[in-house]
Amino acid sequence: MKQFLITVAGVLVGLFVFLFIGPILLLSMIAASVHGPAQPSHMVLALDLRETMTDQRPGNPFAGLNGHQNLLDTLARIDAARTDPSVEGIFVRANTQGMQPAQAEELRTALAAFRQSGKFVVAHLQNDGVRMGMPGYLAIAGANQVWTQASSEFMPMGLAAEVTFFGNTLQRYHMQAQFETREEFKTAAAELTDSSFTPAHREELTGLMNGLYDSMLADIAADRHLTAQQARAAIESTPYVAQQAMNNRLVDHIGRPEEAQQAAVALAHNSGAEVVDFDDYRAPTRGSGRVIAVVQGEGAIVSGPVDHDLFGDSHQMNSDTIAKALLDASNDRDVAAIVFRVNSPGGSVVASDQILAALRVARSRGKRVVVSMGDVAASGGYYVSAYADEIIAQPTTITGSIGVLGGKLIIGPAMDHYLSSNTQTLSVGSPLVGMFTSQRPFNPAERAAFAGFIDRAYVQFIGLVADGRHMTVDQAHAVAHGRVWTGQQALERHLVDRLGGFQVAVDRAKALAGIPANAQVQLRYYPQVENPFRNLGRAFGASSESVEALARINAVLSDPRVQRAMAAVREEDANVRAESGHVTVN
Repeated sequence: MKQFLITVAGVLVGLFVFLFIGPILLLSMIAASVHGPAQPSHMVLALDLRETMTDQRPGNPFAGLNGHQNLLDTLARIDAARTDPSVEGIFVRANTQGMQPAQAEELRTALAAFRQSGKFVVAHLQNDGVRMGMPGYLAIAGANQVWTQASSEFMPMGLAAEVTFFGNTLQRYHMQAQFETREEFKTAAAELTDSSFTPAHREELTGLMNGLYDSMLADIAADRHLTAQQARAAIESTPYVAQQAMNNRLVDHIGRPEEAQQAAVALAHNSGAEVVDFDDYRAPTRGSGRVIAVVQGEGAIVSGPVDHDLFGDSHQMNSDTIAKALLDASNDRDVAAIVFRVNSPGGSVVASDQILAALRVARSRGKRVVVSMGDVAASGGYYVSAYADEIIAQPTTITGSIGVLGGKLIIGPAMDHYLSSNTQTLSVGSPLVGMFTSQRPFNPAERAAFAGFIDRAYVQFIGLVADGRHMTVDQAHAVAHGRVWTGQQALERHLVDRLGGFQVAVDRAKALAGIPANAQVQLRYYPQVENPFRNLGRAFGASSESVEALARINAVLSDPRVQRAMAAVREEDANVRAESGHVTVN
């Protein structure tokens, strides 16, 4: 019976793969193996930045089906287009809503390099929201032409931070949050524990916002050929209509997106230039040069089993996965150096320590490691970076937060009050085995034990920062206290080594590995993309080999030549049967 059920399950999996997944895989294989129609010899690429963009490439091959862009691939395509003689320019639909400042800086730098190669960038702003996103504007401010629609008013520009405090709310509803923080600027739990800004919280957030604003303001002034005073006046006098934006030199032309695109095509040297969607652009392959490994780490740092969602991409830095990626890259004899791209607000101390240990092993094997910080590399995101040969951050990267916090939310009294529940606990073993229950606050012994864990983690964090960054413990403690810094502020405090984006990190990795600056390199990404057949097998309880075999059989059976041959066999078989039947009747 067991074997029968296994067989039935296998048949069902096979049918599913054959009927549904097989065609998708076949189309993917065909797309990967066939070059498709020839691209125009003269192109203007159309890049739409209005959707949310992740930082890194998805590790799940099926996650790419959602059509979302990621920053590293976008940067790579812009760079490829920079040296592609068939690409004459880029037409950009600008983001006016939600883009991170460091992400905008990366795109600004890539588009500036594209322009410096003698090509053009035309951008169009179509704002219909309540705020004109300053980072999104920063990304395209240096374009040859910036357009906006006549009805698209420039809404208020700047930065705003809203923090809702639930301390009184929890108290009102018979709940409580208990957290240990090290130290006063470690404010991630303040929304649950406080009822308003503490002086330290206000100081930290105000300093961060001023740092971000000043950096973006300086870049906008440079790109729009304005003085610092002119740029500040133009930004701080918003909102205003499109004509005032042009008078203030924030835009160059007023018109609809279609008119801006036509203007971009008109700038092309060849009158037959065609507009090609950025996602459809096939960049020339670069298959030569030494290898630089790119280890990707995005999202909260967690331990535990790896998520194998068939079509999703969790955007978590699983410690097993990232540690293995660093070790695999350091074990690869082809790899000359490693760029570790970190885009994380932090997470588990234990998981962070596992990743940092793997980075140190990579260095002990002779690989130079350069950390490239994305939008945020704070707390655990800084922890995993501390021992790199060099740390590169954008001026608006959010980093630091060298501190520790932990605690729990107590909901037991609320359940008893509103639900008339009655939770009772029995335990054996350690007297502290129930310390993390949500039914009651810590007792004094539990609080002391938990505070000891937080203290030890904080001392360890400061110690490794001091060791990794060649500071004294006192120097590391002075820039810790849980405070976050911009990349520029972190540079001034020796927490990072240089300002720049991903390409700067690659260039530094080349230099540290002794590769000439003008030499071409290959980028090899880790963790490597998961085997799609293994993902299918996990989803349906079959082995990856079985699923792969079924998919390949389906691909073969879908081949028109095989179908014609099978049709011929069926026709011949039918003729034989017909002849046999005729003889029998006679």
